[in-house]
Amino acid sequence: MKNSLVILILAIGIYACQPSSEKIERESDHFTIEGEIKGLDVSQIYFMHRDSTGDHKDTLLVDRGKFSVSGTVDEPQFVMIYSDEVRFQKVFYVENKAMKLTGTFDSLAHVDVSGSPVQDDFEVLEERIQTHRDSVMKYWNMAQEAGEAGDSLRYEEYQTIADSMYRSEAAIRKQFVLEFSDSFASLNELLNYSNEENLDESRMLYAGLSEAVTTTKKGKEVATHLDNLDMVKEGKMALPFSQTDVEGSVVSLEDYEGKYVLLEFWASWCGPCRAENPNLRAEYLKYHDKGFNILGISLDESREKWLKAVEKDDLPWTQVSDLKGWQNEVAVLYGVRGVPANFLVSPEGRIIDKGLRGEVLNAKLKEIFD
Repeated sequence: MKNSLVILILAIGIYACQPSSEKIERESDHFTIEGEIKGLDVSQIYFMHRDSTGDHKDTLLVDRGKFSVSGTVDEPQFVMIYSDEVRFQKVFYVENKAMKLTGTFDSLAHVDVSGSPVQDDFEVLEERIQTHRDSVMKYWNMAQEAGEAGDSLRYEEYQTIADSMYRSEAAIRKQFVLEFSDSFASLNELLNYSNEENLDESRMLYAGLSEAVTTTKKGKEVATHLDNLDMVKEGKMALPFSQTDVEGSVVSLEDYEGKYVLLEFWASWCGPCRAENPNLRAEYLKYHDKGFNILGISLDESREKWLKAVEKDDLPWTQVSDLKGWQNEVAVLYGVRGVPANFLVSPEGRIIDKGLRGEVLNAKLKEIFD
């Protein structure tokens, strides 16, 4: 479910007649998804979902474009159905209801998911985001055409508009949270929207959500995330933690007391993380003898892929992971919602900077050690 561009992603029709009370009770404790994608000429597809034990990938048999899957979720969650043979992928909410997924293979953008009120709300946001992105692409294309025509003034004008519109996408998600304050779908949007810079605003958005939403497991997760963001601001003492290294030994933040340490959150599957590793290695070798340390915290789930990346990138510093992916306990503790991410901790254990990459990191280390 994971790749370098995106952070990992993680419900249909209404019955013609009123179901009996027995039917309602039975549907309330599990979900069913009946799918029919005309023209989907494969024998199997995959169903990615998550439960308390982690992420799971189930194989679904396909017969002339038809497939089905059933299960149980504690509360609505993102799932993904996809093929690794042809270009077919759909991310959507599933909840314990009878659901349908229908469409045609030659128009995957219009695959319909019905039966889930949460998914219905989410599709409102998806449509707004897509319309916005189409407008961004329009100006980017206009800028490209102007550039090819040698019209630098038009190029700058259109490029500026496109860049400004691209950055404003977060405002669309914020507006969705404001409008859909009683929808479970708002929780993931607020979780992804919130950061240290907009923490006060995010708290107000959370306070505006209905009690039915905030008392869910995901609602409590968002509340914890906001609290954690407050605790890892620059100037705050770094939160203590322990996790096991590649040898299975327990490593604690306390082990770095009296030293500078960069808490580097990364993963083997993260392209930007791997691209930064050569620079991290150079800076580590340059300043380690002067007191600079790095503690790698991997958001991998595969131990094999994690260790292979450490070896291939020739990373000499200590690496830890609990192999829980995005649910890595240290990442959750530090409010990390995307990688690469890092926190520079002083010898006194205080967070003195964060998000340091490339020349910005190099300049900071030069300021400290040279």
